[in-house]
Formats: sequence, structure tokens, C-alpha cells
Amino acid sequence: MRPTLSQRSEVVRLANKRCEYCYSPQDFSTQPSTIDHITPRVAGGATVVPDLALACQVCNGYKYTKTKATDPVSREIVPLFHPRKHRWEITFPGMNLAAF
Repeated sequence: MRPTLSQRSEVVRLANKRCEYCYSPQDFSTQPSTIDHITPRVAGGATVVPDLALACQVCNGYKYTKTKATDPVSREIVPLFHPRKHRWEITFPGMNLAAF
């Protein structure tokens, strides 16, 4: 099921008009952002605001239906960033959000 207009508006508001995965501003993107199911529908994700995130086309394309990936440093399988459960500052230490 596709998100309703009110769900889309709420997700954009929560995201502050930024991709919730890479933090890229929606207003500066050459392609429209999408509403992503954080837990993909094929994996049981629901079309509810807590499971929806604003995603740029690049992040949405890379993530696709994945919820885990191989960490390039540790080589361990780890969960992907979940914008409703994880905090950017903790997940990506040293990344200065004020610079965005």
C-alpha cells in the first residue's frame, strides 16, 4: 500500500525535508525524494509513519529491500541505519550534522 498524502506530509515534516539516510537536503536534489518503507513491505513492513522515511533516490536505490549489510571495516553483517530508532550522532560518530 502506498502512503497517503497526510502520511507523506508527516514524513517530510519529520525529516525536515532531508534524506533521512544521508541527510541531503531535498530542496537541492535534482530528483524528487521518495517515501521509503524502512522495513520493506516484502519483509513485513507496514505503511505507517513510524516505518516510513524520506529518502533521496540514491539512498533508496542502494537500500532497496535490504535491512542489513556487510560492514566494510569489521566485515560483520549489521543492521542498516533506522531513522526512527537510531540516532545519527551515535551511529555515525564524528559526523557533524551542523555542517549539513
